[in-house]
Amino acid sequence: MLKINYKIKIGSTIYTANDKTLLLDLRSQSSLQVPVNTCQIVLGIPKNVQVAPKDPISVEIGYDRQTSLVFTGRVMRVDWEIDRINIEAASTLTELTLLRINRVYEKSHAGDIVKDILKQANLTVGKVENGIEFAVYAVGDRETASDRLQNLAQQCGFDMYANERDRAIFAQYSPANTHTFTYGENILKYQSEQPQTGIDKIEIYGESPASQGQGNQAYSWLTKKEVKATAGSGKNVLRLADPTARSQAVAQNIARGMLTHLQQKQHGQIAVIGTANVKLGEAIQITKMPISKQNGTFKVTGVRHTINRRNGFLTTIYWEKK
Repeated sequence: MLKINYKIKIGSTIYTANDKTLLLDLRSQSSLQVPVNTCQIVLGIPKNVQVAPKDPISVEIGYDRQTSLVFTGRVMRVDWEIDRINIEAASTLTELTLLRINRVYEKSHAGDIVKDILKQANLTVGKVENGIEFAVYAVGDRETASDRLQNLAQQCGFDMYANERDRAIFAQYSPANTHTFTYGENILKYQSEQPQTGIDKIEIYGESPASQGQGNQAYSWLTKKEVKATAGSGKNVLRLADPTARSQAVAQNIARGMLTHLQQKQHGQIAVIGTANVKLGEAIQITKMPISKQNGTFKVTGVRHTINRRNGFLTTIYWEKK
């Protein structure tokens, strides 16, 4: 039988399964819907624990000598009790939920805008792809930087999140790994939802330059010709006005990106025996389910790891059909 193992590093101190300090409870969660990863840890016999808010923290979990990194961030809150200590931590992308800036970008790719905003927040860049090139893109302080970057990701059809190393990812879905889970072997619970027909067509109305011959080089907001683009087909149409769409090509890219984000998809979750190496943006393959249509390959949209004395090490994987 495999022995659950962990390595929790807080500041410069490392706590492992072999230490006298006991891990009573651990909950690590990440999601594409919420760009800030979180982790809650409860340690027993805390007299030797050194921890304070803003301390860097990382968590690895696994079995025997094999552990995988599942969380990197910093301590947000510490609650002391007589026989235990409760630690709450979050990824540094929390800074984006507080940051409000006013900036105007000219002739910039979405990726360049993302990198600049991350720089303003002193955050580490992981993978940032170019995405759409905008003639003019304005960021205002009426919304947080987090909201603006999520909107920018939707326009490009990208995902925006922090990976397990606390590095910002702004990229199109392209799974590097596919993890297989099999009914009767490691799947403990299965749940899925087939949504009713939702939005199946997007129309984007932008603003074109006043001069027909200069394209994105013209910066007047007047328009002689309507900029309109469509993605998808069907009767359930969502019409959106987007002033960043100053050309037909940009409007078309935004329409495709928004359709990818807003279109209803089959989604669900599976609970499996603890599997620490499943990451956001990867893929899972579900096999040998009693109902054949429950099998398939799906996008990982969220991961939750839990370790406690009652249930041991469990992983819940949230997924959607691509």
